[in-house]
Amino acid sequence: MDTWKHCLLSQKKFGGQPEDYLPIHKFLDSSKLFYFHLKHRSLLHSTYGIEICSDLFGDFMRNADGTTVMVRDIAAAHCAEDLNGRIPSLAEWFQGQDALADLLPDIPTYENDKVNEFIWLPYLRSGNKATLAITCSNFGVSLMQKFFDVKTCMQHAETLSGRYDVSRYLEPFQLNENWQHSPSREDLALLKQIAQTHEQPIAAAVPPLPKIPAKEVIN
Repeated sequence: MDTWKHCLLSQKKFGGQPEDYLPIHKFLDSSKLFYFHLKHRSLLHSTYGIEICSDLFGDFMRNADGTTVMVRDIAAAHCAEDLNGRIPSLAEWFQGQDALADLLPDIPTYENDKVNEFIWLPYLRSGNKATLAITCSNFGVSLMQKFFDVKTCMQHAETLSGRYDVSRYLEPFQLNENWQHSPSREDLALLKQIAQTHEQPIAAAVPPLPKIPAKEVIN
């Protein structure tokens, strides 16, 4: 499901305008820019990703209707819409993927404890070392940019060196569960309803093009 469809669903569920929710949905789908395959969802479409979302955008947002909505609820809805109604943990995503841990570089340690906590958070939330592919990769550096200064991010990128591209971990990643590649049927039906609801008003709102008499046409 693309980002705009998530925005339309958020408008239906929480009110306001679709654009109100665009930053949150763009963030959750930002992993697609690093690996254009359904497997990208393993990086942020989880309770871990919801937690990161709340850390980044705050606990609440106010939509165009003036309604306060929990960021957690918007992010959770995004996951459920893509994953057949499921809101999985990282442990569920990476179950059976332990071998990916062998592809990881040595996990760096820095003087800044906040940076170290950020890097190890996927493991702390899952107990699976393979999840460190999220923060110890080019995607992880991109994620770090949203919370730390450029110098810190450059240091992390340089430390990871050649073992850096998140595709290294996602190519062998196995999608073993139906929910990992099946959108919610209820939300697909809701999208169809939204399209039908807006089709006539949108068409009616577009004025017909004026007819220009032949003698006024400029060659």
